[in-house]
Amino acid sequence: MPESRGRIRIWDLGSGLPLAGIRDFLQETFGPAIPCSPPRRLLPDARVPALARALLAWRVSDPGRLSSPGGGFTRSQLETMARVLRGESDPAERLSCPVSGPGLASALGAFVPSNFDGGTRHLVFTSVLPVTWDAPDCRYHARSVICAFPSVVSTSGAVEGPARPRALYVARMMGLTEDEARKKYIGRYLEHGDGRLAEVAKGLAAQAVFYGLTGQPFCEKESCRLFNARWQEQLVDAQVGSGRFCEQHLRFLKGLRRP
Repeated sequence: MPESRGRIRIWDLGSGLPLAGIRDFLQETFGPAIPCSPPRRLLPDARVPALARALLAWRVSDPGRLSSPGGGFTRSQLETMARVLRGESDPAERLSCPVSGPGLASALGAFVPSNFDGGTRHLVFTSVLPVTWDAPDCRYHARSVICAFPSVVSTSGAVEGPARPRALYVARMMGLTEDEARKKYIGRYLEHGDGRLAEVAKGLAAQAVFYGLTGQPFCEKESCRLFNARWQEQLVDAQVGSGRFCEQHLRFLKGLRRP
């Protein structure tokens, strides 16, 4: 039996994802050395408002300005964030409540039902949109995964983080409407509610687990599940087109199964 390397716990926070299948993928990928618990809902309805308040303290109101935690919020914003956490929001509502990625992980740390002793890796799947400050660009960028304790996999981040095809932006500049451009390039990027998000989330979750194991969640090879995609087409190709790990990371995974 391989030596235990801790365990994985999966929490749902309004993600809308089929987490049982993602759990099966993680269990198959990391094997018996890292058992993966069945997915559970992170919060009962009664505790959602408390988390919504905690997250709104980290809300980013201006993507072009580095913000500090602790800003105020309206009742309407609180209700919107609560709908996002329950999985009852539409895309526009999710995009209206971007949250600092480190702040999101910090706030969630107070709500996971156990501590991090014993190597437990908590993965929270959500539709909350995490963003991080990019100093060279002087602005916030959406992120699909926040590798931390706990780690966060965001469906909204997978859609909004990696850039869409360059040709799509050119088409809009040339006068195509949003709907016309979407039809022309459909399939080349993810959309909210996209059926491929479940497959993409598997690779993002693997990145978070690798972060906990090695401190290195990403890979430079574009065909590897751990590739940190900057473009939507790269993300889709790595997670759906390839759906595999590179040889280096396959060897690492094989090593986890050795007695």
